Parts: sequence; C-alpha cells; structure tokens
Amino acid sequence: MKIIVRNRRKYEDKQELTLEEFKEKFSNELQAAINIYSHHEEQKDMIKPPFMSLNTDYQADFYRDLRWNFNNNSNGVFYIDKIEY
Repeated sequence: MKIIVRNRRKYEDKQELTLEEFKEKFSNELQAAINIYSHHEEQKDMIKPPFMSLNTDYQADFYRDLRWNFNNNSNGVFYIDKIEY
C-alpha cells in the first residue's frame, strides 16, 4: 500500500510513503486526527438508544476510511491525495 501525501500550500510537494512510514512521519497529526474523530463518535453514541450496540473501537473505524478521516480531522499542512493498493 502506497500513500501519496501532498502539501496543502504547495501542490507540487508530493511524498509517497508506506503505511508504516506514514504512521511514523505523521504520528502527531495522525494521533490528533484520531482523537478528534473519537470525540465526535463518542458524542454521537451518547444519543443512541440503549438497545443499540455501541462500537467503541474508534481507531479501527478511523483506519477503515483513512483518507477521508485524516483529511477532515487533521489540521496539518499535509493531506492524503491518494492511496494505492
């Protein structure tokens, strides 16, 4: 899996990383995005009826759609342009 990351300010600034390299290089931004995503999901779970089962593994949910969640919950300079499998 290759993750293509671009700079929001300079579109030409492109990096191709594996998932492990991405996690290492953008660990702070990734953790902040996961925290924001988890907080939003916890808030939504509070209004669900008690008979509905709650999924509390928010980090796994975050990685299911990594591109969307990282781009929308991260306030960093970089964004995921494309994920190639």
